[in-house]
Amino acid sequence: MKNIITLLIALLISVSSFAQSHKDEVSKNAQTYYDYMTAQNFDGVLDYMYPKVFEMAPRAQMKAGMEQMFNSPDMKIEFISNEVSKVSDKKEVEGVTYAAVFYNSKMKMTFLSEKNKSAEDQKAFLDFMKITMDSQFGENNVIADQTEMSLVINMDANMFAIKDPQYDGWKFIANDDAMKQLVDSIVPESVRTALLKQN
Repeated sequence: MKNIITLLIALLISVSSFAQSHKDEVSKNAQTYYDYMTAQNFDGVLDYMYPKVFEMAPRAQMKAGMEQMFNSPDMKIEFISNEVSKVSDKKEVEGVTYAAVFYNSKMKMTFLSEKNKSAEDQKAFLDFMKITMDSQFGENNVIADQTEMSLVINMDANMFAIKDPQYDGWKFIANDDAMKQLVDSIVPESVRTALLKQN
């Protein structure tokens, strides 16, 4: 009896450490992915993106789009921080393993094209942009700063981590409105429902 209890405890510890290990691994990789995003290392970001995304939007095209967005003469976008808050349990379907990553992101948008305008015009523009962003992220998550002509947006979001035998290690795909069609075609509905429930 004593041996069975010892064996069961050992088994439970190994199962929990196994469960923990995928969460640690996903969390570590996701943080590297976010650090690349913060540093605007687009090649690093794309290396961590799930490669099937590139079948629909070529990698070179995605990189050019990122560079254009982050280097616009009209608006400067910076990530102040991206932090993983939780990783779900994993789910395997047809040899591919999935997990959901929940994270908090703080992004700063500076409106360079408005800097030389009158204070009145600046205020009108910033008020309009704040209302627009409030409707998307919530009033309490958007801070306006007219001195810098910027908005800081705080958001809680999620993405999917995918471990596919075709590729090396965990890869990621954002789970937002812009990517919905792509996510739906890559991550099975049963997986999406099960993993997102875990937050």
